[in-house]
Amino acid sequence: MNILHWLKQLWQGKGQRRGLRRAAPLQIVAGTGAAERGPTEAHPEQASKARRDRNRVRPVATTSFGPASPGALQAAGVVKYVAIGSRPGCGGNGQIQQPRATDQLELVGAGSTLTQRQALERYPTVRLPQPPQVAAFARRYLIDTDYLLPKDLVEANRLDFQHFYLKHVLKSNYLAPLDKERVRAILDVGSGTGRWVIEMARAFPQARVYGIDLEWSTPSQKLPPNVSFLQGNVLQGLPFPAHTFDYVHQRLLAMGIPAKSWPFLLQELQRVTAPGGWIELFEGGDTFVNAGPALRLFIEWYRQASKRAGYDPAIADRLGNLFQGLGLRHVRLETLSVPVGPWGRHEGVMLQKNLMATFPGLFPLLHQQLNIDEKQFDLVLREIDREMEILQIEYQYYVVYGQK
Repeated sequence: MNILHWLKQLWQGKGQRRGLRRAAPLQIVAGTGAAERGPTEAHPEQASKARRDRNRVRPVATTSFGPASPGALQAAGVVKYVAIGSRPGCGGNGQIQQPRATDQLELVGAGSTLTQRQALERYPTVRLPQPPQVAAFARRYLIDTDYLLPKDLVEANRLDFQHFYLKHVLKSNYLAPLDKERVRAILDVGSGTGRWVIEMARAFPQARVYGIDLEWSTPSQKLPPNVSFLQGNVLQGLPFPAHTFDYVHQRLLAMGIPAKSWPFLLQELQRVTAPGGWIELFEGGDTFVNAGPALRLFIEWYRQASKRAGYDPAIADRLGNLFQGLGLRHVRLETLSVPVGPWGRHEGVMLQKNLMATFPGLFPLLHQQLNIDEKQFDLVLREIDREMEILQIEYQYYVVYGQK
């Protein structure tokens, strides 16, 4: 069935949601294949306000992908390597760059001045599993790793945006009941851009704070003297002795951990945690409340593709049981329901922008596992954005922590 026809049927045939206003039916604009709202848009004042809010709070990445690089468009055959430079999909000079065999990531210690841009331009090891016709979707992905999301400047900006959003919502960088006077060593697994590490180092000046990630470059700002960053893969073991850390933290790494690897990962986190220390995991599940038809379709795609690729999209629901299986004490699992879209005011708009910047990075997974094409993918993303503007959607985060 044509996907536009399917979405239109769902909107027109299911009636109004309880407690929510119904959006105007979708109609197809002749000659474009695009779905547009009807001539009379539901709640014009609310929609107008939402559009104004969106213009004031600019997203760090959009639902539309940047244009294909000139080199990609000129390449005969499959685009295999792309370096992200001044814009998505191209290198700093707009050309495809091949990785050098000698490129390796080194340990980046405190005080390093290597920036994110410099590191990404220096190590352009990328493989795109898409055919040439979707070159416009080019993003930078690490090869020979289990991490599903991109590793490029667009994603770095999104991760920073996400960090500030979560800190705003949680009112803190951690939820475990830490004793500031006793914490001497902290580890962040999957440290990304390093924002969390740097802020924790300032909040715990007496502690040594380590961040480890598959690929690392330090922010341009001056690092606190108690910060260290390392390059490594937690799925190959953490490069620390047992009982090293008083607090071990991991956030939103489910898209980089195959289902079969979770037991080993949790054992590693427990191994490097000192007796009396705390382990905390923060994850986003695949649960949306009051989701519209396009978002429900996308989540079903994500579930099917993840399972086929060997990932567990619902792992967050079982983190509490997994923690108890490690023999941890004082295990606490919390489910956080947060609004998505203008109805949630500033927080809702921030999460909408973060999600709509995250979803595009999943295109290679969906294309490879389910053969979702560019037009289907782009249409569904645009409809999801519309639904988030109108419906009172909620998303669920999960946080679990326990003491060794």
